[in-house]
Formats: sequence, C-alpha cells, structure tokens
Amino acid sequence: MDIRLSQPLLMDGATATNLRLNGMGQYNCPAQWILENPDRLAQLHRAFLQAGSRIICTPTAQADAVSLQKWGQQHNTQAYNEQLARLTVQTCRDFDPQVLVAGVVAPLDLQAEPFGETPFLDLVSIYAAQAFALKKGGVDLLIADTMTTISQSRAAILGCRQTGLPVMVTLNVEEDGETCMGSDLVSALIVCQKLGAAAFGLACCDRPERIAGHLEEIAPYAKVPLIVRPRAGEDFDRLLTPSEMAEQMKKLLELGATLVGGCCYTTPEHIAQIGRMMQAFDFSAVKIQREDEDTLMMAGATEPYFLDEYFEQTEPVDCRMDMSDELLELEDSGADVATIRIETVDDAYNFALNAHMLHMPVSFLSDSEEALEMALLMYNGCAFVDSRSGIDEKVLEHLAQGYGAVVR
Repeated sequence: MDIRLSQPLLMDGATATNLRLNGMGQYNCPAQWILENPDRLAQLHRAFLQAGSRIICTPTAQADAVSLQKWGQQHNTQAYNEQLARLTVQTCRDFDPQVLVAGVVAPLDLQAEPFGETPFLDLVSIYAAQAFALKKGGVDLLIADTMTTISQSRAAILGCRQTGLPVMVTLNVEEDGETCMGSDLVSALIVCQKLGAAAFGLACCDRPERIAGHLEEIAPYAKVPLIVRPRAGEDFDRLLTPSEMAEQMKKLLELGATLVGGCCYTTPEHIAQIGRMMQAFDFSAVKIQREDEDTLMMAGATEPYFLDEYFEQTEPVDCRMDMSDELLELEDSGADVATIRIETVDDAYNFALNAHMLHMPVSFLSDSEEALEMALLMYNGCAFVDSRSGIDEKVLEHLAQGYGAVVR
C-alpha cells in the first residue's frame, strides 16, 4: 500500500475508554476481552471510519509480553497481536482498502539500565516480537504510542524497524513538556527522527489547548510529519464537546500538525467534527520558521545541542565502570564535544551506564566495528562518529546512518 504520511490525515480516537462504555471492565485483559467480543471492536472501528478516520490503530497497547503477565496471558502474546491486527485490518479493508492500519506498541512496565534492572537490548527484543506479530496480522505501519522516555522510544523504534514497516512515535509528556525522566521534548524529537521515525508527536498528555506550547517548541526542528492525539477530557463527565475539541485542534494545525486524532475519551463524534475542521483548513498557508539547514542538531538523553561545523572536541577519554570524574572534567574542558574512546563491547556498555551524567554532545572514536555499533545502539541520544576511527570509511558511514549518527 502507498503510505503517504506527509499529507494531512485524520487518525482515530480512543479505543480503551470507548470500549469500557461498551462493556469492557476496567480490570479485564483488554486483548482477551476484545477477542471474546470482536463485534464490539468492529463496531467502534466502523464508527471511526464513518467519522472520516484514515488511520486506525490496533487495540494492542497492553498486548505486549510484559503487560500480559498481569493476566497470566504472556504465552499468547504473538497470537493476541496477530489476531487483533487481523480484526482491525479486516474491518478497515471492508470499509475502504486505502485506510491505513497502525499496529500499536506502548510503554513497557520495565525500566532499562541504569535506572532499572532490564538490559536495553531486552526492551528492543520485546518490541520486535510484538511488532513482527502485528506485521503478520497485516498492519501497514507501526506506532510507538504514548511513550514516556527517550529510552523506551529508542527501544521501540529499533525493535519495530526490524519489520521493515514505517514507525511513528508519540510521547506522553509532563505539563512542563519534559518526559517523566526529565528529557527535553526537542531532544526526543531529534533522537527519534534521526533514528528513522516516519512521524513524531504528542499523544494523551492533555487537552489540545494545553499541548499547543509543546508543539510550537518542536515544530522548527521537525523534519518528519507531526502527530497530535490529545485527550478529550479527564473522564466522560468532564469532556470537551466535539465542536470545542475541533476548535482547539485548529491551533495545533496552525502550528504544523498534519496527522491528527485523539486519545483518552475521544469519541467518534469528536473525530467527525475534527475531520470537518480539517477539510476546511488551509494547510498550504501554514508557515513554520525552521532551524537553519546548516545547523548540526544533536541530542543527549535529556537535552538538545545545536552546533556548527567548526566545533572543538576533547581529547579521547577511555571507558570504565565509574566515569563520573572523567565526565565532569570533560564538561569543564571548554570544548564543544566529548570524545569517547570505545575499544570493546564492554566499553560501550560501561559508557551507556554513565552517559546520563554527561551534558554535552558525544563523539565515539573506535577501531572496532562491533564495539562502535554497540556504543551507537546503547547510547540514548544521537552521537558523532569520529572520522579518525580505524574502520573502513564506507562501514563507518553505514553504521552512523543506521543509528542516526553523524561522521565528523
């Protein structure tokens, strides 16, 4: 199917909250309940399609192996995701073969090292397993939805992109526009789009008017389409009306959003009104002041960095288990970029556990292809790759491209 995310598209609204109105209990396993009541899901999806949605999301936000453990259903992970995807695809294809189906992966109830006990590569594997099941079920693309950290977002992209399908990412941020781990939203955008996200944006968070400032902050740096899927309210007794939500969403379109839908409590009636607003909106009139093309946009785990081509690097620093003193010295060096020598896979792992303490851009210097790739994979930011590395130039460029790095 021809997937054109660059054009304005209306997405769907909330799945879980609408299904609860239709009989799904708060403590039911959503995947199991839906498969026992497939007509309820089809009814909801048809309502969104009739409202004008051109992207429908699978109801798989709690269908990963970790979430399913709560109901003792983790052994059904692949079957549940494949079957839920097929249900969604069938409803959409019957309505209009051109409607896109987005397979949903969501935040895991796990925290990667060093802030948790789970190895980062385990998160990547969990997301990859779910993504392949969704692909087998026939989805057209994938969405890492309502992610709460850069680490989760990176793991989801790295896992999902193994399927070869486009991967969109949305973040659920705090009121101040940062993730729950204190990462800047611009940093998250830069990291995700460099890693290959096909679109990036905000989901859940709050009502439309309350996320306008966050969207305005990231729009100048976006090189991919921007998604907005805000909440319609706090509960069904405190909802924006469909016309109120559509009016607030118009501001988000003026700020550059083109992939538009809703999250919690957003009904088909809300989506229909938003769709009518979009049909009357002049997207060609939107003009965003973009960051200068010559600026090197880089990011660490918490903050973005903007450099020109004449930056100064530190002397190379070797890796060890505790790098706190060395990293503090790097920040006091007066240089623009920290040069980290990566000789082994263990070096890459050790730096990844220490990298959150460094608040400056990173450049990896290595003579080992394997070690360099591990460093790029594990680093929760986007890095430079030092052109002085003793690795074939074509290999160096290939590695850098695969992980959103820049060879300098």
